[in-house]
Amino acid sequence: MTTYTVGNDVQALVADIGSYSTKIGYAGDDHPQALYNSTTAAVKAQNQSSSNFAKTPKRDFTLRCVDGANGDGDYDLVNPVDPVTGWLFSPPSKNSVNNSASSSLSSNEQSTTTADAWESHELVNSYLQHAFQHSLGLSRGNGEMDTSVDYSHHHPLLMLDKSHTPPALRQRLLEIMFETHNLPSVFFLRDAIAACYAVGRTTATVVDVGYSGTMVTPVYEGFVERSGVLRNNACGARNIEERVLEMMDGLVVSQGGRKRKERMRRRAKEKLELQQQQQQSAVEPSPKKSKRDDKGHFIKEKGITASAITIPDYLMPLYQVRRASYNPRKDPFHAWSRLALAREIKECGLGVAVGPMGYVSSSAAPGEDASADAAAAAGEGGAVINPAAASTNMFLTAAKLPYTLPDGTNVEISTASRCDVVELYFGNDEQNSLYRDNVFDETVQKLEEYSKEVEDFIAEGEDDEDETNEGGSKGITSSSAAKGDPYSNTSYRGEKSSRYAGSRRNNKKTLYSPNVISTKLYSACLPYLRTEPPNGLLDEGGNVSNMNDNYFHFLTSASPAQMVCDAVYRCDRDQQAKLLGDVVVCGGGACITGASGVVGSSALGGGGTVGGTSLLGDEQAFPDRLREEVEAIVHKHTMGWRVKVTSPNISERAICSWLGGSILGSLGTFQDMWISKQDYEEYGAAIVNRKCP
Repeated sequence: MTTYTVGNDVQALVADIGSYSTKIGYAGDDHPQALYNSTTAAVKAQNQSSSNFAKTPKRDFTLRCVDGANGDGDYDLVNPVDPVTGWLFSPPSKNSVNNSASSSLSSNEQSTTTADAWESHELVNSYLQHAFQHSLGLSRGNGEMDTSVDYSHHHPLLMLDKSHTPPALRQRLLEIMFETHNLPSVFFLRDAIAACYAVGRTTATVVDVGYSGTMVTPVYEGFVERSGVLRNNACGARNIEERVLEMMDGLVVSQGGRKRKERMRRRAKEKLELQQQQQQSAVEPSPKKSKRDDKGHFIKEKGITASAITIPDYLMPLYQVRRASYNPRKDPFHAWSRLALAREIKECGLGVAVGPMGYVSSSAAPGEDASADAAAAAGEGGAVINPAAASTNMFLTAAKLPYTLPDGTNVEISTASRCDVVELYFGNDEQNSLYRDNVFDETVQKLEEYSKEVEDFIAEGEDDEDETNEGGSKGITSSSAAKGDPYSNTSYRGEKSSRYAGSRRNNKKTLYSPNVISTKLYSACLPYLRTEPPNGLLDEGGNVSNMNDNYFHFLTSASPAQMVCDAVYRCDRDQQAKLLGDVVVCGGGACITGASGVVGSSALGGGGTVGGTSLLGDEQAFPDRLREEVEAIVHKHTMGWRVKVTSPNISERAICSWLGGSILGSLGTFQDMWISKQDYEEYGAAIVNRKCP
């Protein structure tokens, strides 16, 4: 038996592809060596080809354009993790290869380097290859990096995946690891189990506050209790960043005012004058000098008017401030740049803060009747102050924190507004509950659209198959893609080899379409996309007979504290006390400090950065607030149960699952758990569901 532990020449690799960041490193290390954003810029292919992307994805797109100096071209933002389901999943509308009307490929026309038509899985290959070649030091003996040679086949890979991932997707990923990357051994570990190992637990309720949502997963003695898994797409770090943006947009309007527009308009005219002067000097050999007034400002020339320059009334990212005309980029990149600035404000402790137990939101809910005094006193951005918080919210009169925006505008952020943003996680008031309910309805609608897309794709694939079989010269036999045939190991490898075994006409080889793999994979994933169980799973009273059956029963609109209680109560009675006794909080969305402690911090740095040292609040404020909220719910009917919340420090909270995988992959007792290439050859990809529960 080959071992891959710390101290050997060959160590195991640990990979965690999340919705915000991708983390890859060696087992036994305390930090991943490769850590980069999962969202990349790519040009999607319009015609059927061997790749979903016409150009190599680029990661540097926040502060500069990806296609030239002033434009983004046909680039778009892509991410391997679907924000609706949390899986490494691509709906049919995203797979450009599958949208082609052609049912076959010619080796003389297109490249056939890959048979995988899924966009997300192609991005997974790209991310792993990037980490193997550029970040992990997999180079030759002389220390030189050779990007044409992949040394990853010497290292086994421990891959983290979500607790509610369908078995077919895990099988597909296992096939990609062995068939594409030629790894010696692979193991798939649930991220919730890894988070438990990171804090030294085997039984706990894991609260993973990620970028696209919050997952609550009960883990009992090292195994996931699937009946208790819950997901809320409204309580994610991206939702918090959007709320920070709304708050900062209100500050720009209320505190920026006319002086901000005049200052920015004057800067814009100076930049345009300078650009015109540079253009004239490049064309004319002896250009005339620009005239200035007594104060040294450029004299306005024909063609440049104040009315022609529009100053946006929102938080502008740094790239937009640098432009003379303040024109934004196209929507995906402009929105991402604004979110990146909101993320920076959040991470420095000025945009968010965890309020104490019993905190009352300072802003009134939409349509809520406010008194005359409360309506006269407007909060940040003109928001009406909640009358219920006027006498109970002590942060309304607390000192405000200064911050300098990238455009030079000085604003002051109140502590009450920072706490209001985080109440999305804990607040049960009308405003926060309505927001979570709306996101829940949108998620259900999106899942129904996914199901419809998959059903249409499968039906279209069956029609194409019937036409192909009648022709007798293209496509595949009906036995290899039978209706309802479960996804199996032969689908990927068989299709990969059959693409080179087509019929020959005029000395040209006809290759088979990659739709066969996608059709079988979508057929296996379709039950897990449905939000309602089949009629056979309902009892006489209309209730679900078994929560472990295959459909998307994980969605909820409750707060994370209520999600913890609901997840525990779905498990067996004798497990509930132990699951509540250990609650593990992890994820980058939980890296929020408390409201106390940020007093007198200097935040007047230029370019939207903090210039002084910010005294952040309590790092355990989020876990402590969650514990108090859970205790308030549990102790209403079960006074004797103890609730204990454990969480790593704020520097390790975002990589908690990766740390658990690093610990497990370095243990000597774990070495007989690997799925070897020999096991894959003998038992097929279905072994991943048996050896990696």
